[in-house]
Amino acid sequence: MKTEWRRFAPLGLYLSLAALLVSIGLYIVQREFTLALQISLGLILIGLALFVLLDPERVRQILTGRQARYGSNAFLLTVAFVGIVVVLNWLVYQNPQRWDLTEDKQYTLAEETIDTLASLPDDVTAKAFFTNRISSETAETLLDQYQFNSDGKFEYEFIDPELNPVAAQEAGVARDGTIVLVMGDETVPVTFASEKEITSALVRLMNPEARTIYFLTGHGEYSLEETGEESYSQVKSTLESKNYTVKTLNLLAANLIPEDAKVIVIPGPQKPISQEEIKMLSDYLDAGGALMVLQEPLPVTEFGDVEDPMVNYLAETWGIFM
Repeated sequence: MKTEWRRFAPLGLYLSLAALLVSIGLYIVQREFTLALQISLGLILIGLALFVLLDPERVRQILTGRQARYGSNAFLLTVAFVGIVVVLNWLVYQNPQRWDLTEDKQYTLAEETIDTLASLPDDVTAKAFFTNRISSETAETLLDQYQFNSDGKFEYEFIDPELNPVAAQEAGVARDGTIVLVMGDETVPVTFASEKEITSALVRLMNPEARTIYFLTGHGEYSLEETGEESYSQVKSTLESKNYTVKTLNLLAANLIPEDAKVIVIPGPQKPISQEEIKMLSDYLDAGGALMVLQEPLPVTEFGDVEDPMVNYLAETWGIFM
């Protein structure tokens, strides 16, 4: 090889070194065997080949001379270092972890949410419709947590409804900041980006069929509509957030139990339930219905010395003594 060509031989080593560093960086960032990583690895070989072709005498000296032993040691150390970096990154990629170091654990999802994500029967996509007029930072942070804890079943994307009005129209979005959850053919909109609202929407997605709970009235039971200590308005709100339909039922007036009743709740009657009502409730249970009785202590009711047919029925039929 001509002497003037030999002086270009180190450029092959520089190319290989640069390609090696780029390869390590690409693997750390992408953690995939992408085309760019393949090209970088190829450049390593090309650089080494150029060095050998341009200065074969130098290569022969390195392999056979006194420096061979030291060069081999340096080569082995380099290979070991690269191998350790690759293995560590592979382990991190295969076992991703996150740590919430905030005092109030604001970046940690509730156990109920984790369980909901684990029970998803199909993939869910969250379409977040945000313009640049409102901040999407909170929503993006929250949706990222859902995605991370979903084992690949939850994905999200942000769409500007002004730049893509067709997508907003198809999703039925009329309010900036709306998140639409999609699972199969089912969709549920969320107008406020909070964990409670998104998890409730996921529950509704998984249970699209109507489920109606009736609260018995006509005996001084607690109200579902009023607010205060003696009301079940919060209970109603919680049930509705989990895709239950909540209604009231006056058996004395209706004289029948609706066919869509999944559960009947007796919420703390102040006056005794009649034998006629007990008979209808008993037939309903025999047909596969469900009954929840919330009984108040006698001193705080208006029962007085009057016998309570419901207490007798539960004791005689079900062995429940109150």
